[in-house]
Amino acid sequence: MFEVGKNYNVVTLETGHDDDGKSITYESSIVCEVGAVDGTLVKFLGPDYSKPNKPRGETIINTAGLFFVRAEKVHDSEK
Repeated sequence: MFEVGKNYNVVTLETGHDDDGKSITYESSIVCEVGAVDGTLVKFLGPDYSKPNKPRGETIINTAGLFFVRAEKVHDSEK
């Protein structure tokens, strides 16, 4: 499903608290580049700010996990 080097809009569930202090669950999304795929584990790379000596941040998401909702490929024209 995922292609290394391609960008995806990744949607996950997050938990938090509302203004009344009650627990809530909401969707969060971010566009990331895929760095590696190993089964259901996908490594997403943080933004590239063109700093050659600074490593990019990495986030590993288990796409079979409860908090993963979906990922949609971002086409070059949508960047």
